[in-house]
Amino acid sequence: MTTSVRLGADEVSRCHLVARDEGLAPALTLLGSLVAPGLLPAGPAGHAVVPQEVAASADRVWLDGAVAERALLDESPVGTVELPGGAVVLLRTLGTRSGEVGPDLYGNGVTTPRLREADPETTPGLPDRRAAWALGLVWLRLGLSEALRETCMRHLNGRRTGSTTLLQQQMVKSTVADGLIEHLEVRAVLTGVAPGELPGVILAHLHARITAADRWLVNLLGASGYLTGGPGQVAHVSELLAEAHVRTRAAAGEPAGVES
Repeated sequence: MTTSVRLGADEVSRCHLVARDEGLAPALTLLGSLVAPGLLPAGPAGHAVVPQEVAASADRVWLDGAVAERALLDESPVGTVELPGGAVVLLRTLGTRSGEVGPDLYGNGVTTPRLREADPETTPGLPDRRAAWALGLVWLRLGLSEALRETCMRHLNGRRTGSTTLLQQQMVKSTVADGLIEHLEVRAVLTGVAPGELPGVILAHLHARITAADRWLVNLLGASGYLTGGPGQVAHVSELLAEAHVRTRAAAGEPAGVES
């Protein structure tokens, strides 16, 4: 029998530093190796944002704890995005190649593939791993958002208006400070928290705060924030990642990653 290993706060929070210092793809690779090694992680509706290497090599899909053979699914590639740290691939997996669909798992009108539940013998600690994925995504996105803030400060400090830099303008300083406050508050909630300790509604709220901070900060970069492969595109893909994986049940306040 395989021994279950519960992922703790320190292991999951490693995604934060990797995302901040190396980028989205390396952080997703780390989180996937901790939670769903060898699998392609997808959200409840079948959407996935994964490193290019995972998209090329994984032969099974991990859909919120259920596992399906990838070859049997009707997979639609959405696109590949080149980002600092490596490319990520956007995918959608819905239905099977025979056209058969499974039940509406989440009551939101989205049909999902007919999947088999992960075998507890081969996927030990399944609820823990769902919770670890949910918590790790927030840490990961926080790291990306903090990197965006640092990019903004370097950019603004290097551009002058009159006798001062843009970073010293009152409205600009206020926006940067608002982003910093959001980051500090999210980090304060996450620090020392193990997977499963925060309800899904709190994690969803933290994702929303990170998204708000990203949007404020990207606006400070002007046109340079919207260049291909630039910080604005990283923030956009980060937001897509949250939309793909945040479960609709979070609104009901259920613990993230734990089935009722």
